[in-house]
Amino acid sequence: MQETRNDIIQFINLQLASLGQPTFKDKPENSIQFLDPKFEELTCSLIKSIQQRSRLLSNHLSPVDTRIQDFIYDYLKDVSINKSIVIPNNTLVLSKKGQAREISLPPDGDSFKSDLVTTSRIKQGILNNPLNDKRTTKGTFHIVEGSLPVTLDKKEVPKETFAHLLHSALILRVI
Repeated sequence: MQETRNDIIQFINLQLASLGQPTFKDKPENSIQFLDPKFEELTCSLIKSIQQRSRLLSNHLSPVDTRIQDFIYDYLKDVSINKSIVIPNNTLVLSKKGQAREISLPPDGDSFKSDLVTTSRIKQGILNNPLNDKRTTKGTFHIVEGSLPVTLDKKEVPKETFAHLLHSALILRVI
């Protein structure tokens, strides 16, 4: 059975709801409706059950995530920033074809524009046009200090800087 765009959007909503994240809601004035209200009503108790299990397992990491977390702890053991650096354990997993395309833009919108990028939905997928399209990382690509050599066209940053950036990136996951 071929999944429709509406099926994928409903599945993404189901995943987001199970993670306790905001979901997409159809606007009554839109001519195209993506969601089936009956589906949301039918899955409400399932979502609550999944959320409860997630709360119970909130401190549990998968084996691969445990290895990543252990590496971060070991790598930053000599850095003191007084902030927690813990990888998220409630991530949105894109497990179906078409999900990445659908989460790139709101379902009821075909474009997004900011000071940095213009994003459009096209037949082949999603088109991102950055304002300043640099085709090189010369002088802009930063590598964290460590035991490996850094090429002359790259900039080496202290572990403390990396720790602060990583903390900030991981904090954003709760928004």
